[in-house]
Order: sequence, then C-alpha cells, then structure tokens
Amino acid sequence: MGGATMAARVQALREAFRGNRLDWRLVSSGAYFAWVRHPFHGESSTGVARRLAREHGVLCVPGATFGPGLERYLRFAFANVDAALMPALMQRLLECQDA
Repeated sequence: MGGATMAARVQALREAFRGNRLDWRLVSSGAYFAWVRHPFHGESSTGVARRLAREHGVLCVPGATFGPGLERYLRFAFANVDAALMPALMQRLLECQDA
C-alpha cells in the first residue's frame, strides 16, 4: 500500500473528527492507528468497545489492554479502511453517543 494512500486515510480520519458534534476526541493518529477518547465517564474501555462492536459494527481495541490509565481510550486501526468510509465511522460514533 502506497504512502499516498495511507496519508489520505490519516487525513480523512482527522477531517472526519473536525467540524461535527462528536463528544469523542481524536487524541493522536499515526500511519495505522488512532487513539480516541470516549465520552462515557465511569464506563470501561472494554464495555465501550463491546457496545461499539455489538450495536454499531465498529471494531476497536480497549485502551485498558495497553495498561493502566487508559480506560477512557480506544485504539482504532484504520490502515485497511478506505478514506471515503471515515464519515460513516463518525456517524456510528454519533449513534453510540446518542443512544
């Protein structure tokens, strides 16, 4: 996969998080993964990841998997997600947020 393709995916992800009413926050993004803070105070990253998978068809890794202090975070892998699909991800996060 070319560098231009990956750069376009990163840019699409960053743009999708801008200018919307999401309470989710893009904390960092690299070439393949993004760290996102979920808006559910007091809810575990594992619980949020399960709900995203079961109810909204979004797969991610709970932050707690990577160590203490990461309960508010999820890691999203987007290396195989077409840039044109990033707005659909935002819609699913909105649906989860508003449920």
